[in-house]
Amino acid sequence: MLALGKMKTLIPQRPQPVLSGGRRLRHELKYIIDEGTYRVLKARLAPLMYPDKNSSNGEYRVTSLYFDDIYGSGYNDKVSGMATRRKFRIRSYNLDPSRIMLEAKHKDDNYVSKLSAQLTDEQYHAMLKGDCSFMADHDWMEDVFGEYYRSHLVSKLKPKLIVDYAREALVYPHGNVRITFDKKLSTCYNTIDMFAEDANYSSIYSKEIILEVKYDNYLPATIQSVLQGLNATKQSVSKYIICSDKLMEVKTHGF
Repeated sequence: MLALGKMKTLIPQRPQPVLSGGRRLRHELKYIIDEGTYRVLKARLAPLMYPDKNSSNGEYRVTSLYFDDIYGSGYNDKVSGMATRRKFRIRSYNLDPSRIMLEAKHKDDNYVSKLSAQLTDEQYHAMLKGDCSFMADHDWMEDVFGEYYRSHLVSKLKPKLIVDYAREALVYPHGNVRITFDKKLSTCYNTIDMFAEDANYSSIYSKEIILEVKYDNYLPATIQSVLQGLNATKQSVSKYIICSDKLMEVKTHGF
């Protein structure tokens, strides 16, 4: 069962505050589903929700370069279940080099929030080399550059791995609901440059689909009714952890 039976645990009674840097708290629920569950859910949601405007033929490609520090905090905090944590990544959509985004994603108990800023090609390649000096002017700012720069000074952030998948997204205006189906999860094993011509990917999930449900203060009853009763269980899913473990397995045992 999707963990939506007790609705009072999912619908806060008060609007959520806006945190530093303009971060707006949102709920985020994650599940791993099979093809059959995906087809049933999509058929039920199609009359209610709208395809994401950025989709082409229903999907778009998401490629993310994740960073971690010398202590492996991004990995270890997630595995140990820390209630409050943060991760940095560079994200590209459809590998479009004209729009490269640096993101800081925060986890605050049951809520998530995000800061982002666009990178130039020069800034992107500087970060691949561990150089974030162009962020120095943001040292005291509560934006993503400021957060990254301060974290780098303390614990030396470095690019770790690339995560890649095809995303199908549906949106619903009431409650600012966004439901995504992430398919064909893979990770790159020979480079940290997502735009490299020789980038090679290893498939992680060929049949499994990662379902994510995001919303602000409430999940509308029409969406709740669709989600209830499906054969899936709420999980703490992290694509970074899944792909990190796969790369470690490859390094240890080979393909």
